Amino acid sequence: MTKYPKIYTFILIAFVSVNFSCSKYEDGPKISLSSKKNRISREWKTEYATNLATGIEHSADFAGWLLIINEDGAFSNQIIYDLVQTTYSGNWEFIGDNQIRFSFNSATGEQIDFYTILRLSRKELWVKNEYEEIHYYSD
Repeated sequence: MTKYPKIYTFILIAFVSVNFSCSKYEDGPKISLSSKKNRISREWKTEYATNLATGIEHSADFAGWLLIINEDGAFSNQIIYDLVQTTYSGNWEFIGDNQIRFSFNSATGEQIDFYTILRLSRKELWVKNEYEEIHYYSD
């Protein structure tokens, strides 16, 4: 038996250990074969949100809410309060490895929201800011 299979085995173990031990996001996934831009660009439905000040989780309030993130840097967000639907749109971009920036015009002028990405897979997007943590899902 030659020494080459042992060297290849060592290199493979080292590569796997380095790549699987680090995750850009607090809650994973550990590894993905698609880019983060590809994973985030889709229609997201709100599963629930947690108010970080009170710890109260809200889930029933989000029927009909839809966040659409396009690969070209545009987004739209449809929300419903008291049976009134409001849609606002603007631009988004990644800031570093684990933050996302949304900018849009509101009644009070330009608004910019920053969120830390906790989890980003093809089916789940979890984000938080200083006020809330929001869990989205995609079909």
